[in-house]
Amino acid sequence: MLDQSSEGRITIRLAELVAARICHDLGSPMASISALMPQAADPAAHAVVTETAGELRARMRLFGAMFGLADELGWPELDGLVRGAPMAHRVRFALPLRGGPFAPGRARLYLAAVLLAAEALPRGGVVHVTESGAGALALRLEGRQTEWSPTLLDLLAGGSVEAALEEGPRRLLAPWVFLLAARERHALSLAMPAGEGEPMLLLQPEM
Repeated sequence: MLDQSSEGRITIRLAELVAARICHDLGSPMASISALMPQAADPAAHAVVTETAGELRARMRLFGAMFGLADELGWPELDGLVRGAPMAHRVRFALPLRGGPFAPGRARLYLAAVLLAAEALPRGGVVHVTESGAGALALRLEGRQTEWSPTLLDLLAGGSVEAALEEGPRRLLAPWVFLLAARERHALSLAMPAGEGEPMLLLQPEM
């Protein structure tokens, strides 16, 4: 358990990192739109502005769900949201087909875990997500280069969330997933898949 002073420091640091991460990931499409606005009358430039504005809206919806309230969502909705991920141009998401909403609070955890897995594919690939009837998830990586976040590995080895948050906004997702998992009473672990490959990330409800 965290004492009140630790919780306060984590809350403030988390707010700083979420703000920095959102500003960074929205900055690129916004800069593209700003640069092209003087040429918006040109059909080619207008098409790029329209496409980029769509990407910006999708990214804002993604962040709203991952860092805000995300109840009444299920896998079909998450499949749409991940299309707004910054790495969506190089990573494909193979999500479960089951319909229906998740239990309250689960959507943010699942969405953040899926994006954490996508960050482990710097050269592109596929994030495979399988779900058991008990609410457990397994996230398997497929790609030319696969490498789980060092921050995630440190946390799984017993490192502190406070130390993880000091690694900056680019490493935010690992401690964010850990905090959400603790709130939703899920245990996190890595397990080797059958055959060769990078370890799978497992999310299992605590009994």
